[in-house]
Amino acid sequence: MLLDVERAASARCLPAQAVGGVRAGQAKREQPLTAGLAAPGRRYWAFAAAVGALDLLAIAWTGLRVEPTGFFAALGALALLLAAALLCSLIREPKLRAMALSSAYLVAVTTALAVLHVLAAMPALPLADDALAGIETALGFDGPAYLAFLAAHPDIAHALALAYHSSGPQIGLVVIVLSACGRTGRLWAFARLFTLALTACILVSAFVPAAGTYAAAQARPTGELETVGALWHLDMLRALRDGSFHTLSLFEIRGLVTFPSFHASLAVLTGWALKPVPVIGPLAILLNATIIVAAIGAGGHYLPDVMAGAGLAFVLVAMRRW
Repeated sequence: MLLDVERAASARCLPAQAVGGVRAGQAKREQPLTAGLAAPGRRYWAFAAAVGALDLLAIAWTGLRVEPTGFFAALGALALLLAAALLCSLIREPKLRAMALSSAYLVAVTTALAVLHVLAAMPALPLADDALAGIETALGFDGPAYLAFLAAHPDIAHALALAYHSSGPQIGLVVIVLSACGRTGRLWAFARLFTLALTACILVSAFVPAAGTYAAAQARPTGELETVGALWHLDMLRALRDGSFHTLSLFEIRGLVTFPSFHASLAVLTGWALKPVPVIGPLAILLNATIIVAAIGAGGHYLPDVMAGAGLAFVLVAMRRW
């Protein structure tokens, strides 16, 4: 049984006699039930498991109390999605299998990395906001003036905020659209690039933590400005840094990564993933370009955050074949 269209494409490049031999060999090698659950790659599943194990060790070492409801919900969703993927693999339904399996993998790796990014913030290294703001100024960008402009034009600010908050739901769009179109090779590539980008952003932010442009009172302009995406992490960040964070709840985890901006990385990856799809592709590119712009206002990011996050994604896309 072919795991995805990438393997099928490689088989088409072989001579007819070799193709027959390859298919026969594959049929023997892929008889185990787990063969249908390998994508987007056994090493990536192993990575998600390793991060989960590291999370458990770190939680035990720090003495954090775990609120289990969210984690049981994630485990339940993971089990159901894997069971659905296995069933679709057995009945040879590749599109639904891809949809279920990619969803299962993204749930697993995102949950593991979400916990890791909270634990990585506990050392409370010095905040890099002053340095990031200085780089922004050196680049010729007046951040406070831009935020003041958004505050004076609430319609623009709200439109940018709406685009910014579409970033998460677009992950589901990628899964559904690429599965339905049979572009499973691109879907697996998206899952791999998503993993690499999120891991890189978490590791860098652990050593270069920052609170964001709205953390300082002087950076908050007067006027109507949607700042939920820029402020909702501050309470958790403060608790992690002053030692008052004692309970880990999956439902209460807030995105703490400021530099590099994962929203900017995800926007590039989402636009790339949907690019070949008629109609949806151009619209996705336009929407995700808007998200990159919105990250400075609605996301509370500095310009260097956005540049680093987008640049990281472009490098990963360029190096994906390697």
